[in-house]
Amino acid sequence: MATFYNSSYAEVPDAEVELLQSTSDSTIVLSVLVANRDGASAADITLSHKDASNVIQNYLGFTISIPPDSNVDLVGNKYILPSGEKFFLTASSSGFLDVAVSYVEV
Repeated sequence: MATFYNSSYAEVPDAEVELLQSTSDSTIVLSVLVANRDGASAADITLSHKDASNVIQNYLGFTISIPPDSNVDLVGNKYILPSGEKFFLTASSSGFLDVAVSYVEV
């Protein structure tokens, strides 16, 4: 049976952090919404997909600029994340970007 989840990461640092790891047969990512809370400056974010050995498989967003006081959805359609594989985030500036991810584990 499918189970739906929402999780978040507040104040993404400028060092790489793990956002999500698939713990089921597969995880269907519905949305990765990035919000910039800074009212004056844009900030960049990179979202990468790594396998279980932490080898980059691809980038879903590479230095995507998030304008001040706005948000961007990095996953415009569903994305399948196989078991054991992960999403990682890196921001250009610490503390300005918050991320919310919605996904289904099947």
